[in-house]
Parts: sequence; structure tokens; C-alpha cells
Amino acid sequence: MQQLAPGKEGTEAAAQALAKGGMVILPTDTVYGLCADVRDDAAVRAIYAAKQRAPDFPLQLLFGRDAALLDRYAVVNHAARQLVDALGPGAWTIIVPAKDGWDSPALSGGRTVGFRMVPVEATLDVLDALGGPVAASSANISGGDSPTTCAEAIAQVGASCSIAIDAGPTAKGLDSTVIDASGETPRIVREGAIDRATVARILGLAQIQVVRSVRS
Repeated sequence: MQQLAPGKEGTEAAAQALAKGGMVILPTDTVYGLCADVRDDAAVRAIYAAKQRAPDFPLQLLFGRDAALLDRYAVVNHAARQLVDALGPGAWTIIVPAKDGWDSPALSGGRTVGFRMVPVEATLDVLDALGGPVAASSANISGGDSPTTCAEAIAQVGASCSIAIDAGPTAKGLDSTVIDASGETPRIVREGAIDRATVARILGLAQIQVVRSVRS
């Protein structure tokens, strides 16, 4: 496997590896992720095998800068669209209904999907070059430490991957805020880097339900 720095060579190599059904290690704002082209079911299933995890836990979808691609995979309702437009790429995960007629092992048999647009230029460049989203999970063996450096990710799952993009240590800030917009009333499943007041303001709500918070 190749460990490459962000830049044209790394972007092209990672996008080509993904397009050929390979798995790639990419940086996010919180941890390094294990990624596969979500349009390739075999590649998505390989994520579970690499992590030594049963395929009963949904994977996130990471999108590039073209928000129009969201509509191919997810029902981006009014609340989700408000959040995407207001926040841009950032420390959030939004859960919405999956698009009718689209299925993937990444859904683990469910009909909702969580998606992100991470604020990491190197990863956005790879996804834009690929022309579609990736299914992703933290680049660790199930139960292992979440990797905040490329070396930590390679040590755990590198044997299953063809390319790793090393952008240095992750920001290691708060976890992303997870917003469930799949029902009639949006709620925050995990309050993280983006606080409840910001989410409520964007959605025009006086308050919003918070299931769990990792903010101090």
C-alpha cells in the first residue's frame, strides 16, 4: 500500500483506487476513515471485513463539494437542506431517509442514511475526483482505538487498503454533531462541535431535543 501526502498525485491515486473497488484511508476532522466507493457493493462489504465487524452497523456516506449528488442517495428534506446550506462542510452528520430505489450494504438493512461533508480539503479533493460519495467508518479494527494519525490507521487496517492519504494528525476536536432529520421533528442525537443553539437557530426552532451531549 502507498502512503501519500495531499496533492495532485495523492488525489488521483486515491480516486483511481476507489473507482477500481479498493479501500482507501482518508483524513477527516476527527479521525482517519476507512473508505470505499458506495456504488460498489463488494467494496462496501470489504469495510466490514477489514474492521472485523458484523455488517449490522450502518456506515456513513462522505460527500465532496457537489451537494447536488446528495439527492441520488438521500431524501434531503427541508430541514436537512437548511443545515447543509447554512453549515457547509463541517463537523456535522445528518441522518435522513435513504432515496427510494437505492440500496447498499452501507445501510445494514435500514432505510435511513447519515451523511457528511468533512471540512478537510484533501478528502474533498479525492471525493470530487471520484465523482461520487464513499461509505466510511473509522479506520480501526472494531473495538480498537480510533486513529487520529495516518500511521495509527495503517497499523490497524492498512493491510486491506491500497492508498492512505497522510494529512498529519487530525484536529482531534469535539466529535461531530449528529442531527436526525429523518422524522417530522429534527433532534440532536449527539451534540458535539456544533451546539444546540446553532442548530435550533438554523432550523427556526425555539429549542431542539438533545439525546446526548459530549460538550463539557
